[in-house]
Amino acid sequence: MSEHRRSLRVPCDIILNKIQNGHTHVVRAINISLGGIRVQRLLEPLADDSRRTRLQFVLPNTEEVIWAGAKPVYEDGVHTGFEFTNLSHQNFQKLRGWIQHYGF
Repeated sequence: MSEHRRSLRVPCDIILNKIQNGHTHVVRAINISLGGIRVQRLLEPLADDSRRTRLQFVLPNTEEVIWAGAKPVYEDGVHTGFEFTNLSHQNFQKLRGWIQHYGF
């Protein structure tokens, strides 16, 4: 499978809230970029076809909550890749600064 990345993916270990269809699920992020995030399913049901997702998280070594709209772009049963669809300019800047500081 060929992958075309638009931005650097940084490994992370972030517990976050994923809100779909009015239900909040706790998931674990394993990498993040300016364009999206890859999460691992923890205790949520398998079947959730929602295209509208909100993510709530705090980047490691920071204190401010980031909210992002996202849509799933792939699902393999354990991991889901989300593309950010609505990230405020302020939160984009926070994420960019964090990636530049902690990225490789």
